[in-house]
Amino acid sequence: MRKKLQIIGISVLALYVLVMVFVMPSTAKSISCRGTMVNISDSADYKFVNNLDVLKYINAANINPNGLSYKNIQLHNMEKKIADIPFVKDAQCYKSPGGLLCVDIKQRKPILRIETPTQHLYLDSEGGLMNTSSAFTAYVPVLLSEKTLNKSYLKKDIYEFADYVYNDKFLNALVEQIYIDASGKIEIVPRVGSQIIVLGSTEGYQKKMTRLKKLYQHGFSKVGWNKYKKIDLTYDNQAVCTRN
Repeated sequence: MRKKLQIIGISVLALYVLVMVFVMPSTAKSISCRGTMVNISDSADYKFVNNLDVLKYINAANINPNGLSYKNIQLHNMEKKIADIPFVKDAQCYKSPGGLLCVDIKQRKPILRIETPTQHLYLDSEGGLMNTSSAFTAYVPVLLSEKTLNKSYLKKDIYEFADYVYNDKFLNALVEQIYIDASGKIEIVPRVGSQIIVLGSTEGYQKKMTRLKKLYQHGFSKVGWNKYKKIDLTYDNQAVCTRN
């Protein structure tokens, strides 16, 4: 009896495998798409694009799969087209058994907003530049400059510094604004306290910001944050503070 049950079990499993290998692909090819479902995985954090924006773009780009047979839908082509939306970092498309074409989207993540006389941009987490949006403003530090900044400088020097600040929990909470004057000197405006932090340039920024953290965590915790009006980090191994 036990042996018979084993034989029946093996037979059922073999039949299931045959159905999956030969019948299901044939059935899938005969399915027609009856709609598109968009999922923006990080919509709680960023609202640069919404579902309606993506659906409108799919229509405008002439890649609407509705009514097409599954076998005629080119997923890779759809993904490449949708990834061309300025605020989209990545798009993954797949076909559901029920006839829906699913589109999973991740948005680009801004780490710094840039405002110059001619530039209104975001710097994203991968060092790319992206336009600002009238639909959503990201809560990130703002870089202000008196002059237009070279894009290679933004994507290398400023990106490396901004990414370092963004990924440091303490510094990310501290830095509110970065200011670059006409001569290229960099100053930082913190979220707390009334002082100005003089960085000078991005050269050696890791050591400069480490000194700044120690000053806030171990020095200002004792004397208070509003005792000084300026912190100068341009001197080697020093943080020179000017009293109010």
